[in-house]
Amino acid sequence: MLAQGGVSPQSSEPFWAGRFARRANDAVTSPYAPLLALALIGVGLFFLPPLGFSPERIQDVHFLVAVATLLLVFLLEHNEDRDKTALHIKLDEILTALRDADRGKVGVEDLPAERLREIRDAERETVRSGRR
Repeated sequence: MLAQGGVSPQSSEPFWAGRFARRANDAVTSPYAPLLALALIGVGLFFLPPLGFSPERIQDVHFLVAVATLLLVFLLEHNEDRDKTALHIKLDEILTALRDADRGKVGVEDLPAERLREIRDAERETVRSGRR
């Protein structure tokens, strides 16, 4: 059961690309995906040249593999960003629930890199001085 305001994993994504990315991620992370990739490579290496495919056709296959690799990079980035965002939401919830936590750190991931370094250095100094 979900908490009030929770999001169901079955809820539909409003944007078709998000739905596609989620389904593609499920397919790519399947335990059978590496076997399918090896099978396709085997077919390409052993069966295409003897069947009379010209070198130009084989180069087309190489091009398609390069395009698929690029698409997988974007797919991985999309899913990593979703996971990171969900993790930050959960951590923010924990920070707001803890009584002694510094609630000023909620949403700190959106600050510029220099400000993040300043906060990190201040936290390290606090730990070294034993104030916590």
